[in-house]
Amino acid sequence: MIPKHHYSAEDGPTYNDTGWIEAQLDMLPISIQKKVAEKYSDIYLKLITEGDTKARFRCNSWLRKTVAKYKVTDQEGLF
Repeated sequence: MIPKHHYSAEDGPTYNDTGWIEAQLDMLPISIQKKVAEKYSDIYLKLITEGDTKARFRCNSWLRKTVAKYKVTDQEGLF
């Protein structure tokens, strides 16, 4: 699952956040991945629409902090 709105290769020649965002979302419990992806998308779209030049940084920082707070820490015993 990837947010609908995010910085991607279409936005610039060098960087693409798609893989990183996907990896971050995968660290979250499945039950909240969709909600977090939607929230990220909403934040990114709002900031870009407002012309915020640091939208990418702000959204990725928000996602990093969210993942640190809610990530699944014990992967052992799941399978």
